Amino acid sequence: MKSLVLILLFSFFQLYTFAQCLGGQVTVDVDVTTDSWGYENFWDLTPAGAGCGNGTLFSFGNIAQIGCAGAGNQTANAGGYGNNMTTTETLGCLTIGNCYDINFVDDWGDGGSTFTVTIMGIVQGPFVGSGAGNVFNFCVTVPFINNVDIATHEYEYTKIPLSQVGNIVQDGIISSIGAGNVTGATMNVEVLKGSTSVYNVTSSPQNINAGTSATFSNSGYTPIASGIYTIIYTADIIESDEDLADNSITFILDVTDSVFARDNGINDIGGVGIGGGLAGHMGNLFEITNSQFLTSISALIDNSTTNISGKNFEVEVYSTDALGMPIMLLATSESKTINGINQWYDLKLVPSLSLASGKYLISIKQDTSYQQQIGASSSISTSGTCWVSWTNQSWTLAETFGFDVALMIRANLNSVAEIDAISDKSLKIYPNPAQNKLNISDLKIGSQIEIINSLGQIVMRVDVFDSEQAIDITSLKCGFYTLKSNSDLRIQTSKFVKN
Repeated sequence: MKSLVLILLFSFFQLYTFAQCLGGQVTVDVDVTTDSWGYENFWDLTPAGAGCGNGTLFSFGNIAQIGCAGAGNQTANAGGYGNNMTTTETLGCLTIGNCYDINFVDDWGDGGSTFTVTIMGIVQGPFVGSGAGNVFNFCVTVPFINNVDIATHEYEYTKIPLSQVGNIVQDGIISSIGAGNVTGATMNVEVLKGSTSVYNVTSSPQNINAGTSATFSNSGYTPIASGIYTIIYTADIIESDEDLADNSITFILDVTDSVFARDNGINDIGGVGIGGGLAGHMGNLFEITNSQFLTSISALIDNSTTNISGKNFEVEVYSTDALGMPIMLLATSESKTINGINQWYDLKLVPSLSLASGKYLISIKQDTSYQQQIGASSSISTSGTCWVSWTNQSWTLAETFGFDVALMIRANLNSVAEIDAISDKSLKIYPNPAQNKLNISDLKIGSQIEIINSLGQIVMRVDVFDSEQAIDITSLKCGFYTLKSNSDLRIQTSKFVKN
């Protein structure tokens, strides 16, 4: 049983009059949000501990086809709530101090409904339904008088190459979730690189009425070096906030040399797939802001639901339109054989794929011989970035089907492991990695060499006087570089690492 006890501050009750309710009562509503199969939902409200159908005060959803005994029967086909919508059910005036159960029943047995309890219009939830059903307990109380919370969007990537990173600080929303108005609300944002503060700003104060919210903006911060960044958002008010637990939010971002990731590294779903016997794709969208080479792709295959060991899989890269919908296949990775549970695989692109600025979809390809099991993080997702397609189903956003996830598919740009695979055979460089001197052969006399850093900036130009030439790279910073040879007849590129 899940439970939530709404904090009781009964001593404040006599200070406020609750419209349309008798003394000792407050208004209570429940917002019910469904997934793509709203008709599978039934719930009733009973006194705490009574059980579904015992002393029922209210019943909602698909009453005719499901009821308390319909958990997992998979017999419902229509009725009740609509799909992908939020419905507010008014419970009216309930007595302060009484406790109740929301008895949730799911006909299919796969959950998918969310319940948000509000008291006097102040949000006190939500509860997330799962499996064949849950019992959610709440007690009716007077909300805090002076209380705010803060909300913001997490940066859409959990790992991002330095060459691609932008502003990592988002706007925030502060809400007055107590019964009273608050004054002088401010949002402070601090960014730490390791333990060192690199950004700290506090917004101008605003007054916020009870039950309303205000947006707080900031100048933003873009990292200038790789490392672990902690972004802390904190809300403050002039009054003494009675619940500080919801006044702060913390996110962590890894600014890397090469790895792009949307997932948080936690496979908490047990693998997602399209369905057995269907050919299709599931993929993440990544936005390239500075042109770079995609050298390999990492993917976590769950392989715990059914044994798919011995099956081969590939990853494909697609260009997209302005909205991120895939439109053209650009490259296919090497094939890998699945041989473990919850295992990461690195799939090379040979040759590496040069990507200009724009949006690209990286997707796992599934054939008809088995159901793929891709690792996914459900606690972090960005709408409009996970796409799926299968036989007779064109590319569609995953949230359309009730899946808000970040697939554990990562893009690797300029990966050290791929240097040998992406070197142009007609332009030889050694050693690689190099520290002080880089030797280049098969050059055309009279051409020019350019060395370009991971930000796309030309950091060195050298004229070619011999077919074999050594370049002093001592002054270059450590990192990934592209070497380009320009002649009248051809352009050759190779990549190297300066260590």
